Amino acid sequence: MAPHPDGRPAPARAVLTRGGTGSRPRPACGRASKDVPLRQIGTLPGTTDPRVFGDYLLSLGVSSRAVPSGDGWAIWIHDEDHVAKAREELAAYERNPDDPRYRAAAGAAEDARRRSERLERQYRKNVRDVAGSWGGINARRRPLTVALVAACVAVFIAEGLDPRWKFWIIDHFRFFSLKTLARGGDMTHGLDDIHRGEIWRLITPAFLHGSVVHLVFNMWLTVVTGTLIETRRGTRTLLALVLLSAVASNVGQYIYVLNFDDQLTPWVGFSGVGYALFGYLWMKGQNEPEQGMMLTPSSIRLMLFWLLLGFAGFMNMANGAHAVGLIVGVLFGLARF
Repeated sequence: MAPHPDGRPAPARAVLTRGGTGSRPRPACGRASKDVPLRQIGTLPGTTDPRVFGDYLLSLGVSSRAVPSGDGWAIWIHDEDHVAKAREELAAYERNPDDPRYRAAAGAAEDARRRSERLERQYRKNVRDVAGSWGGINARRRPLTVALVAACVAVFIAEGLDPRWKFWIIDHFRFFSLKTLARGGDMTHGLDDIHRGEIWRLITPAFLHGSVVHLVFNMWLTVVTGTLIETRRGTRTLLALVLLSAVASNVGQYIYVLNFDDQLTPWVGFSGVGYALFGYLWMKGQNEPEQGMMLTPSSIRLMLFWLLLGFAGFMNMANGAHAVGLIVGVLFGLARF
């Protein structure tokens, strides 16, 4: 998964400028014409100034573009959801182009353009190539992200160095101790260790990984999403999200085990937290794109597909942890935290 590259379509502008020595206005050529899908809704006569109708649409929140077509102007709409409304407005404009409301919309359209330009400048200020920013791994700008990755890698290496260390780590880091599991996986004893005061078990299963592939995937996800959140929203925001999602996802997986497994089954991995970070960025990209925390559509589809793959039973995953982590991240994102 990767942040949206620095190529997001600019807020579309219904701006027309006069070109060269000709007297006929021509559409302003912005990136929207190349990157944003368009739908034609009709044409206006060549004697009509398409800027008037374009300004009126923009005042209604509808982004459009007028393109020379034969002896007239082809009117294109950027957002598929606005096509039906724009067609109705075009029909009304053709019936009475001299209605004062069309000329009066120029001021509101100009305000909309200024807001769009301001958001675009803010977006450009925020968006960077996260992969490139990790070229030097500047830990000072993302200390928690680096610390999380280092901790997971250190635990994994320690498990492989000495069988005694592995035994101790498994016994103390999993949600259930080996003593609890030795009772035959009795569901009624699932929280015994935590009730005895070992509350760190609510978090520590996230730092365990079952294989190199498991570790690499989760750390890659953490680097990308953690860096983006920490550099944009700060270390405290990332820390709060990591701690809450770690506890919630582990408890969620325990509840999932109680309801869908025959006995206590341990789980490991940072992916519950990873789904929380993903869900947070997903909502930020949808609702606050000016923050520059964007994920590509393909990344979103991949993460959701991976989630559904686990529930479909094709792979052995901590489905409860993934689902609860995603919910926590989505709620954080919607709360504008």
